[in-house]
Amino acid sequence: MKYARQLFRITPLLLCSVLWITGTEAWAQLVQMRLVSSANAWQRQDTVGQSSNHVFGYQTAQLTVAGEHLSFHTYLQGFRDFAGPLTDRGAFRFYNIYLKYGNLFNMVDVSVGRQAIFAGVGNGTIDGGLASVRLLDSKVKVIGYYGALPAAGQQFELIDDAKNNNMFGGQIIGTPVDFARISLSYMAKNIKPESYWAIRKDSLFNPILTEINPTAAAEQIVSGDVSVDYSRVSAYARGDVDVNLEKLSRIQLFTRVKVMEPLSLTGEYIHREPRLSYNSIFWVFAYNTISEIELGVEYAIGKDYQVFGKYGSVSYGDDISNRVTVGGSMKYASASFSWNTGFGGELTAFSVNAGYPMFHNTLTPTVMIGYAHYNLNSDAPTADALSAAVGAVYRPIQALSLDAQVQWIQNKVYSNDMRLFLRGSYYLSERLNIF
Repeated sequence: MKYARQLFRITPLLLCSVLWITGTEAWAQLVQMRLVSSANAWQRQDTVGQSSNHVFGYQTAQLTVAGEHLSFHTYLQGFRDFAGPLTDRGAFRFYNIYLKYGNLFNMVDVSVGRQAIFAGVGNGTIDGGLASVRLLDSKVKVIGYYGALPAAGQQFELIDDAKNNNMFGGQIIGTPVDFARISLSYMAKNIKPESYWAIRKDSLFNPILTEINPTAAAEQIVSGDVSVDYSRVSAYARGDVDVNLEKLSRIQLFTRVKVMEPLSLTGEYIHREPRLSYNSIFWVFAYNTISEIELGVEYAIGKDYQVFGKYGSVSYGDDISNRVTVGGSMKYASASFSWNTGFGGELTAFSVNAGYPMFHNTLTPTVMIGYAHYNLNSDAPTADALSAAVGAVYRPIQALSLDAQVQWIQNKVYSNDMRLFLRGSYYLSERLNIF
């Protein structure tokens, strides 16, 4: 594993070598880069009567170098608290860094490195490989992946125990007709926490130093889904099966029917079990399943206006929670009102937000206001929360965007809480011919 760690660290050098060897094919390409610098300042109530000030700073970089077939992708972020008690605990995270060779034999894509997986029920990040194959005129696509789970905090290294901390699976996607898509996917994940030493009692109640070696938790999920978008009807259905617990863990049904050009009706049903890893301490406990149904109506008034209304009910077994939401949107503003009652507590809330572009979209002031009146259960006292935010987006050129926003909230926890958010984003896209 020591050599694997070293290999992971010299990935940028390997990238340069690969690009040099492939010559013109690798460098007559598109180079895209996005740099985002952001900061937020706020005060946290650590305990009663004690608070700490924080200035969180983030620097994010996304880079893609893409040739005809070969491409390199990376997404990383640095973090530091410049004012609070965490000033000496900066973090540097690599969310992905991988090489991809696309359209091999006009049908195969292969990528190796740290990468995000989105393959049906398989979701997560791995340090490994992914391959996809397009068959039958691209009407069938087969995806397979395997890799170790990333190190804690997305550090730029490989974990020591990849044998017991990994994820693998695959997906088959079929498009039998233009308006329908069918998918079958499988995912297996193993997670084993690191062992540690702690004081425990022996049979005579004497304290002794003992090594605690937790067992590995595991997940195995099989999922199938179908989506249809035909004429005035669109629909989606999904079902997940937990292989280890031998039970149906999720059912989801959704449909939207366009009754007439401006009027649409929606309906959704979701039944889900808590997603708990096998062998973890949580899966042996008793728990309730959740069933949720939501019905909605949407009505478009012209091109830029829309109003909607939704009713939802959530069943927790013997208890039920209901919610009603109504609202509308226009080109530059939107507003909504919601009312919740039942097992989940009582809530009445209203929110509105607006933004208006000025000077040919160079400057866009924004404003948001929200109010909530709530209690967590029938025996709890009611409380109020009022929030507001004022900001602006300044875009002097298409590649540069500067954002600023001030947020304020008042509730029973914070009498007057003020927060400041700053963000700058720069985007570069160029075609190069170095060799």
